[in-house]
Amino acid sequence: MFESCCSPHESAHLLRARYGLPVKLFADRLYLTTGPDLEAIVVPRTLGEQVRARLAYLSQPTPAVVDPRNRHWTFLTARPTPHHAVPQPLQRRLGHHGVTLPQPGSRVMLPRSDDTLGWRWACEPTPGDLHLPHRALVLGAIRLAILEGTDDVPA
Repeated sequence: MFESCCSPHESAHLLRARYGLPVKLFADRLYLTTGPDLEAIVVPRTLGEQVRARLAYLSQPTPAVVDPRNRHWTFLTARPTPHHAVPQPLQRRLGHHGVTLPQPGSRVMLPRSDDTLGWRWACEPTPGDLHLPHRALVLGAIRLAILEGTDDVPA
């Protein structure tokens, strides 16, 4: 995907043009900022794989970024309108399984090359205008995956 990019600026431009992502650049690192149009849900790798499979089965491919150590996946979601916070009891329950919901203003790192040693896509966004799934859809897939069981629960 990034074969034509020679610099982080070109990679940022590619992600903006191809996917409509509101990419920012700082110190040659590409990122998104969570806020009015975008939220993120961070899950452990094994749970992320299960969630990606569930969402693909529902024909809802959801952009997800994998960290360089392949320990966490970050799913990108649309912020609900009107905005409703995820209830604290649900956040605590998800937290027991290593799931976090970054606060508005948090940075989500993005891939800047096809190198498998850095940030990379677990599931690329669909080309064109940015269309992210509703947060409730991804949280529902996470809850079902947890109910079915996962071996990747933090100690």
